[in-house]
Parts: sequence; structure tokens; C-alpha cells
Amino acid sequence: MGLFSNYEKVGKGVTKDPDNKIALFRFFDIYLNHLSKLIALNFIFLLALLPFAGIMFVEYLGVGNIGYYVIFVLLGAFVGPALCGFMKVLRNISCRRPVFIWSDFWKAFRSNFKQGAVMGMIDMFFIVAMSFAIPLYWSFAAENSFFNIPFIICIVTAFIFIMMHFYIYLMIVSTTLNLWQILKNALYLTAIEIKTSVINLITTVVIVAAAILLFPWSVILLLIVPSFLGLLYAFNCFPAIRNRVIKPYYDERGEEMPDIRYTQPDDDDEAVFVDTPETEIPQEPPKKTKKKRIR
Repeated sequence: MGLFSNYEKVGKGVTKDPDNKIALFRFFDIYLNHLSKLIALNFIFLLALLPFAGIMFVEYLGVGNIGYYVIFVLLGAFVGPALCGFMKVLRNISCRRPVFIWSDFWKAFRSNFKQGAVMGMIDMFFIVAMSFAIPLYWSFAAENSFFNIPFIICIVTAFIFIMMHFYIYLMIVSTTLNLWQILKNALYLTAIEIKTSVINLITTVVIVAAAILLFPWSVILLLIVPSFLGLLYAFNCFPAIRNRVIKPYYDERGEEMPDIRYTQPDDDDEAVFVDTPETEIPQEPPKKTKKKRIR
């Protein structure tokens, strides 16, 4: 699966794909055809992050103490739901479903607020923990080589956690799994789809490094980069979620996963897929399967 390899398509009408291109060309075709929407989505995403930006301004003023880090973690409650809305729209764009940027974003923001808020705070806590642990063990390792072990563990853990995020928010908006199940599946998918995970990671590191090196001129990239990377994650990773998480849910129950029917679009605003994303996973699973849901 992923940008540089073909992934197995499911459902009826697969042979009717109007642009039977290799994955790399298909991705850029989707990206360029939706560029104006992706730029608009970036503005909405940044708007949703305004509360979080407030504390960044406080840090700029030099006000720093334990309270700052507590507020930083708590503000993850805004970051997480914003990422849910962001990834829901990008998932639909990557699947060529109809999208209404403003309404779809805020609908996903509200409907996934609880899980998104918890995950956002976990993310912020992880950032704070790693920002202390990595420099600390690095300085200790300069005096005692034993501390190279916890330093390397921290680095590896950070990269794994980053790669898990290629799947986490997509699963939040695409399944009814609880957060613990989502984290377990994200770790599983990161390992089983290691090629896709590494491609996403390398692309992210290269783009972020370039943005840092070109700062402050790279500020203009805020109009392009977030949705570009998000679309890359959705394009590469949602097929894995569909095939390895959603499809087994239906197979286990002997049910047929909702069909994907290809249609020839008349313009860029029409969907190639006629599908209802919310029906991919039943909103209320049967009681007898409540304890054992999607693996």
C-alpha cells in the first residue's frame, strides 16, 4: 500500500476507475484537482488552533513555568478535535468523495470531540515529556555512555509514536473503536505497513526540515504543507485501515462491507466514489459483540 505501490481496491466497479494511474500520479492528480479546497482547509484548521496559538504567544513573551506546561497539555483538547476534522475532510478527498470543507470539518470536530480531546492531550503530554527526556539523556550520555541506552529508547519511541499518528486520527473518524483499541491498531498498522509508515515519516521530516531551514520565508508554506502531508497520510494509510481494520470487522460477522461504486465525474467537485463514510462501521455495535470488536 502507499504512494509508491498499488493497493488492493475493494467493492464493486473497480475496473471502472476513470484514471487507472500508478499511485504517485493518482495522488498528485487528487492533490492538484482539489488544491483550492486544500488551501481553504488549511485556513479552517489554523482557525481552529487559535486557542492553542495563544499559549505559543505567551511562550514568545518569555513567561515559562510549570503552569505553562500544564496549560500546554490541556490545550491539546483543542488540537485533537481540530485534527479529527482535518483528517476527516482529507480522508474524503483522498477517496474522491463529495466534501463540504466548512461543514464537514466542524461536524467531525464536534462528533469526535471526546476522543480527539483525550488524544490531543496525550500528544501534548508526550511532546512535553520528550522535550525534557531527550536533551536530559543526551547531556548525561556525554558523561556516562550508559545513558545512551535511554536516549536511544526515547528517540525510537518518538519516531514510533509519530508514525502511529499516520493512522490514529484516521481511525478516530472512521471507526467506533475506543481509544485504547485505536492506539493498539495504530501500533499494529505502523509495524505491518512499515514501508508506508517510513515513506510518510521521511517525507514529513524532509519537508519540516526544509521549512525550518528556510524560516521565516517558509511561513508561506503554512498555506500548503499541512493539507499536503495530511492528504499524503490519508491516501497512503486509509486503504490499510479499510483492509486490515474495517473489512475484518464485517468479515468476522459474515456481513458485506459497503460497496464502493465508481462513477465518471463531470467536474472536479463530483465524487468518483458514491459511498456513505458513516456506514462503514455501525454506530451501535451489537451488544453480544461489545467486548470484542475490531481487532
